[in-house]
Amino acid sequence: MSRSHSRAVVCAAFAAVAVPILVAPPAGAEMLGVEVAAGSEGIVTGCRYTVTATLDDASTPPGTVFFWLSGGVIPGNGERLSGEPVHHPGNNTVTTSWTPTRIGSQNITAIQSVPGQCTSTKYVTVEVTGTGLDTGSSCVRTG
Repeated sequence: MSRSHSRAVVCAAFAAVAVPILVAPPAGAEMLGVEVAAGSEGIVTGCRYTVTATLDDASTPPGTVFFWLSGGVIPGNGERLSGEPVHHPGNNTVTTSWTPTRIGSQNITAIQSVPGQCTSTKYVTVEVTGTGLDTGSSCVRTG
């Protein structure tokens, strides 16, 4: 009995220490939103778009935010966006480029992951409605 009791005391002591660490919100780790800047053609495959994540704190370390793409109705699939995220501390944003490769509903998630802290995420669902051609300075809808 004393062995069980001491194990319970140790577990209770650990839980008392661990719970505040797990539930305390990390400073400057809140993702406020994510958006895709679409042109007049909407969002089409083959054209490049800017994805922007907005954070609540300019002191967010560079390299702690990345973007993930998951396609509509197939749960669990997805891929990291290949564009290198660029940190803009002046306006609390992180941006990257994205060129859609398939038509349909897709989720773009911005993820902030700092070792030793909770992860903050936000996502936006976008509809890729056709095909296009990136001319370098604009996008021409082709289908």
